[in-house]
Order: sequence, then structure tokens, then C-alpha cells
Amino acid sequence: MAHSPLTSSQPDDGQTIVCLYCSQSQEISRKAMTITCRHCNKSLRVEDVTIKQYEARRAIDTVGIITVEKKGNVVADKLQCGGMVVRGKVKGTIISRGPVMVGPEAEIKGDVTAPALAVGAGAILEGNYRVNKPA
Repeated sequence: MAHSPLTSSQPDDGQTIVCLYCSQSQEISRKAMTITCRHCNKSLRVEDVTIKQYEARRAIDTVGIITVEKKGNVVADKLQCGGMVVRGKVKGTIISRGPVMVGPEAEIKGDVTAPALAVGAGAILEGNYRVNKPA
């Protein structure tokens, strides 16, 4: 049997990401965990970050999704991410390129900038919230 001309010989192994620093998009491998931006030469973390306990950091930067579990508690100056799910506590400025989902028992103290924000009834929010398309 002959192969169909519609069948691609390349596997669907790529994904498009947007740099957190220069806002330029680029194609990368789905298996990549960190890359260097082709446009601004800054290092980018691509993997998702899950926080299950107390963590204090200067900054958390990832193109992936940051998940703060129910027992998770993050204190950081700045959290830059591709999306965020908060079930625990976060203290710091959140800048997200994707939606921020806030669970009903979550607590956020700090400013949030995101294209979409979903908040469960009972969540505690303190700070300024800006919901718009990323620049």
C-alpha cells in the first residue's frame, strides 16, 4: 500500500511560546524544560511549577503554569507565568499571560495582571486587579 500524501513525516512535537520579557513568540520542542529566547537572549523556564508547601523566593518565572496547592503558601516579589491556579496562599505581584484561576479557599495578597480571572466564592483577594490582553 502507498502512503497517503496528506500524512506528514514530521511528528507534532513543537509548541509556540511567548517570551515573558520581550513578548516575542517562537517555536520550541514540547520536551524543552528551559530555553534561551531567540530575540532577547534571556533564559526561559518552560516547565510547569507546582507548589505544595511554604516557599519564599525573590521571583518565580515560567512560561508554563504555576499551581499553588491547598497547603501551598508562596511569598515572592514577582510571579511571571503563562497561567496560574491558586488553591492556597500567594503574596506577591502576579503577571500572567494566561488565565488566573482562584479557588474558593485561596488567598491572594498582591497585584494581579492577567487576560482572564476566575474567582471561586469565598476567596480572599487583596490588591489591584487588571484584566486585559497581554501587551
